[in-house]
Amino acid sequence: MSVDILPPPGEFQTTEEIRDQRFLDKLAKRRRALLLWSLPVVVIAFLAALKLLSAVAINTAGQSAYDNENHNTAAERFAALEFFNVIEPWKPYFNQGTAIYAGGDFFGATQEFEVALDMVPKAPDGEPRGEDECTVRTNYSLAVEGLGDEARIAGDYAQSTARYSEAQDLLADCGESGGNGGEQAQEAEERQQESQEQSEEQQQQQEQQGEEPSGEPSETGTGEPSESGSESGSGEPSESGSESGSGEPSESGSESGSGEPSESGSESGSGEPSESGSGGESVDPRQEELQSRNEEAQASRDAEEQASGGGDGSGQNW
Repeated sequence: MSVDILPPPGEFQTTEEIRDQRFLDKLAKRRRALLLWSLPVVVIAFLAALKLLSAVAINTAGQSAYDNENHNTAAERFAALEFFNVIEPWKPYFNQGTAIYAGGDFFGATQEFEVALDMVPKAPDGEPRGEDECTVRTNYSLAVEGLGDEARIAGDYAQSTARYSEAQDLLADCGESGGNGGEQAQEAEERQQESQEQSEEQQQQQEQQGEEPSGEPSETGTGEPSESGSESGSGEPSESGSESGSGEPSESGSESGSGEPSESGSESGSGEPSESGSGGESVDPRQEELQSRNEEAQASRDAEEQASGGGDGSGQNW
């Protein structure tokens, strides 16, 4: 007959105790597995909370710098939010553009506002623009308006007119009465429209001044000497001293040999005024009449000389 050996005192376990111990061991193992699986989630949640808190702190610092008119510092702090702000990613670019605009760099501000406008939530087609989008568009239009003012001061009215028109296009459906842009958008749109009209007027005046001749046109054939000093055939000597065939001696002192001066101031050999003195131009009717009178006077003098036996005996004048 065999004798069963009993376990040591204190180590004896019933069937229920063994079953409960196995259950506890299995439950502990499951808890460790859940903890390992949830650890990444806990870390991500912790980092997200840290990121949100940092974003709030940086935004507060940037707003403080902006309120103190330290616009460059504010722009740098708002730029740091581009990484931290994941909920409203358009706001860092909007705030940065606003700070740059306040510092006077209108072109740099437009670059940030353009990114913010691309990222801001848009209203569905056919519905009014949202308040956030109109806020971005309002500040964007102000920066473009600043570029128009700079071009206008520089005298580039064509560029300024285009900028004012672009600024008004940005405020479409925001600056109108009842739009989501508010009173500021309405005032900006009215001011930009007025500036555009003034710029267009100045542009037209500039173009008209560019088309006007630089000097007064010279008068020809009016009986008065021209500004260039050349005579128009009125019977008066020109300012340069060349005669136009009026029968009076020219200031250059050259005669044609007949006692009558030629139109060009050089001797023609025929005793008649030369018609080439005007440089091949058409003869004025008054000049033709004057020339005809000179020819009649010359013919009368020739007849008197022949009757008196004067001259060189050939019956021809110089």
